Amino acid sequence: MLTLALLAASLSGRPLWAQQSPSPPPPPTKAVRSPGNAVWAATLPEARSRATSEKKLVFIEFDQQRCGNCERMDHLLYPAFDFEALLIPMVPVKLSIDSGEGKVIAKHYRIDQAPGILVTTPGGRLVFAMSGFLNPEDFYPHIRQDLDEYREFARRVDSQDISKLTAREALETAQQLLRRLDPASAEPRLVRAASTPDAPAPIRDQARETLAGVQQQMGNIPAARETIELLIATTQDAQTRERAELFRAQLPLAEQKPAEAYALFQKFQKDHPKSQYRGQVQAMMTRLEASLPK
Repeated sequence: MLTLALLAASLSGRPLWAQQSPSPPPPPTKAVRSPGNAVWAATLPEARSRATSEKKLVFIEFDQQRCGNCERMDHLLYPAFDFEALLIPMVPVKLSIDSGEGKVIAKHYRIDQAPGILVTTPGGRLVFAMSGFLNPEDFYPHIRQDLDEYREFARRVDSQDISKLTAREALETAQQLLRRLDPASAEPRLVRAASTPDAPAPIRDQARETLAGVQQQMGNIPAARETIELLIATTQDAQTRERAELFRAQLPLAEQKPAEAYALFQKFQKDHPKSQYRGQVQAMMTRLEASLPK
């Protein structure tokens, strides 16, 4: 759930307010040769840049050293006319799933093994993802179906006048965009769903809750705080208010303010003594105590 994402991340690793050490630079992507007219990019930034200028998608193939299935699939896919035709509307690039860049991209799109295939828009919206496939029969039917579904979805989204969407249409489209990892396109639709005067209360609440999570994800903490405070003040649903108050308590962690977060978690524990999240909150408070002034 978006409203619990920050807490889950905090419980799974070091505190979120700690400075993150920069990732090591990825090794150069090895050049790829395939038959036909496909021109493989040398790096992911190059692939995205070319895809933007050529109005194409980005095709990413993840491989790995000593990956026998990777080499086997390369030999099966590359010579195939179907593969050459598939790449016509795409800019292909190959990434090592073990490189710094490859690890980040694979984790973001939940590619957990090589060989893996990822197709996105130049801006990063998910079109297709598949990992660990063993033969072309696993690959082609799935990618063709997903490409057809994405093209239909993209046509519908591109034709939308957001200002005229109903609250339900705006929320449903935003949810689909979030499933495709495109929070920037989801945000204005969530704003529409949350602000439409005749929106049913459950839709408005859900839109505000999701919007706050998206704003936090995009680094706009003041906007996320404003949205969640509005939800707390207006919702009539007790469970929604509880989740919103928990989300509010997490926001200072993104601002490196552990003392403020601790105080809000204390308030949450006092206000919700029987909360289903009490164990998680107590674990978070225990971790925070080590960083507080003595």
